[in-house]
Amino acid sequence: MAKQKRNRNWIQEHFFLIIPKPQKDELLSSWLTRMALVHRRTLTVFLSLFVKHEGSSLSRRDIDFMFDDKLFDTIAAKSGLDKKEILNMSLRSEEGYLYRCNDCLYPPNQIRKLVDKRSHFGLMFCPRCLVEDKIPYFRKKWRYAFYNACPKHMVFLTDRCWSCYERIKLTKIKYFDEIIYCSKCSRDLRLTTSLKVLSSHHYGIKAIQWFEKGLERGYFLINNQKINSVFIFESCIRLQHLLDRREKLILDGFPMLDDYKKLCEREQNYHSKKSLSAHKNFYLTSMAYYLFQNYPNNLKKFAENNKLTYRDFMHGFKNLPFWYIKTIEAIVPMQNKTGREISESEVVGAIKYLQSIGEKVTQESVAAIVGCHFTVHKGFVRLYKNITIFPKLMLIIVFLFKKVCQTMDLLY
Repeated sequence: MAKQKRNRNWIQEHFFLIIPKPQKDELLSSWLTRMALVHRRTLTVFLSLFVKHEGSSLSRRDIDFMFDDKLFDTIAAKSGLDKKEILNMSLRSEEGYLYRCNDCLYPPNQIRKLVDKRSHFGLMFCPRCLVEDKIPYFRKKWRYAFYNACPKHMVFLTDRCWSCYERIKLTKIKYFDEIIYCSKCSRDLRLTTSLKVLSSHHYGIKAIQWFEKGLERGYFLINNQKINSVFIFESCIRLQHLLDRREKLILDGFPMLDDYKKLCEREQNYHSKKSLSAHKNFYLTSMAYYLFQNYPNNLKKFAENNKLTYRDFMHGFKNLPFWYIKTIEAIVPMQNKTGREISESEVVGAIKYLQSIGEKVTQESVAAIVGCHFTVHKGFVRLYKNITIFPKLMLIIVFLFKKVCQTMDLLY
């Protein structure tokens, strides 16, 4: 048994035989896969042989986001590369610039998730970039959530082979000379059809370039003020959630609003949302970029037109960036729960006015006439219930009391 164990372990004690040079902005899993291929192994088998026996379980995890200090030490020692070079290929190198993470196991929303049974998305790539590469490889930026199209070639990224529709997963690529062949049908991924970004959508390309430049510098210039890039990316996630209002969205001045609404209509009737996801994220990224332009006018107008409150911008958002809190407080002040004093006559007058024009009387519609928030203003809520709900309850109680009295008379 000891001899068998030694035979199984002997190769793990040796250096990697052939070590490809990491390319600029290369993804860690891309570099490891290229190294596995020159060793005539799949990534899973290569990791099991040269790194540790749990290669299969290791490859099922998101290697690009996983932080295992011992694993990085092993890879650095066997490859002869500096550990900093290994870390630079990992998505963890963007911590503090693209996202904040406190020992998190899964990538935050700023990074596309690959190990997700619900979505089944593959690794995004630009076929035109692979064509131009002397040594084809996959970029780190193709994992960024805001990077949905290639600014250089003006095409949308894709996440699968357009011949057999197999999603791109580096761990499945077999014994090819390069990383550019589909793991299922062996078709050259460089031949994948690229959907062009229309000239009317070039505003979205500007948005991607703006976010990319801010990430490279580590800060954004907004209103002549330097803002840490991680604050902008965290704020962007929340703003995209508020922007995704489908046909109800009001965003005057945004050049692709009609296209976004048409895509939302198609999404409801489309059998598979996979191909629409990148396009929708492209619009949402562009809209978030639009809100940061002409600051703070576009953001303020968006809040007013869509009747968004301070709570809408804050609720459910954990680890709020200080810059975001101050921004929203200045644009959409927190509503006072007491507010101005509202009289009973105002509420009664608003109810009568709505009835006179044939509109439905609701707590929200009455509050709109009075000029306060329909749930936040406690004084209004109390008056509305006293005027509308409690009288109805009293009528019901009186009716039931009469019924009980009539029943008692019949019994006697």
